[in-house]
Amino acid sequence: MENKKIIIAVLIIIGLIGLFFLAKEASPESFRELGLSLSLPWFTFIIAIIDGFNPCTLWVLTFLLVLLISVSESRKRIFIVGLTFVAVIFIVYLMFMAAWLNVFRYIGFIDPLRIMIASVALIAGAINCKEFFAFRKGITLMIQEKHKPLLMQKIEKMKEVIKYGSLPGLITASVVLALFSSLVELPCTAGWPIIYTGVLSAKVFEGTISYYIYLLFYNLIYIIPLSAVILLFGWFFKGKKITKTQTQAIKLIGGVIMIALGIILLVNPELLMLME
Repeated sequence: MENKKIIIAVLIIIGLIGLFFLAKEASPESFRELGLSLSLPWFTFIIAIIDGFNPCTLWVLTFLLVLLISVSESRKRIFIVGLTFVAVIFIVYLMFMAAWLNVFRYIGFIDPLRIMIASVALIAGAINCKEFFAFRKGITLMIQEKHKPLLMQKIEKMKEVIKYGSLPGLITASVVLALFSSLVELPCTAGWPIIYTGVLSAKVFEGTISYYIYLLFYNLIYIIPLSAVILLFGWFFKGKKITKTQTQAIKLIGGVIMIALGIILLVNPELLMLME
């Protein structure tokens, strides 16, 4: 297993070094001539779906649904709790990204900002990749261990509400839990919103509404994995919590893509301006 990880690490390093030199020497015009430009909607979709496989949010949601199934046989309650949780996550994430977008649009896509966003991508990407090789050791962007007991207490308190509470009480409890978990999960998920809104702020649209349409689109894509988990739990009335191996794989893939975007932002940001 260790040898396999070493091989993966070497391949990633070689690939990223190759990307660095390619991005440094490549010209946007040459990519346009080859027809290799990527539309902004597709870029948004790709980044949002990767962001949507957020191990922290998936962990909280699946744990909550497993608990719900253990104390209740109501499919209706599964969907109420799950969809309420996802709706709150959607609203909080949208507001979080809108705040970053306004900051970046106010400042402008100046070089210091570009370097800052690239640095966030490189550092967050490296930390996420580290989870594949040394899970939760050293610096981590996972849910902090000190926050887990309190989060677990809040989830456990929902048992009685799930089993005997009224529907308004169930919805209220789900909203409170989702708000709390959003704050706890913030370090786990902050990288992608900063990177995406930074890139989006560099685009010039005729009206301000276009920026928010893209944010809305991003967040609708972001909740697809979470919604899929709820549908699977509700339909089959069973499910499994996200595993350590799955978390490591998600972190590695997301981390490599983060680093790649960071390299492009750092050495040749014009390549990202190919998006139309």
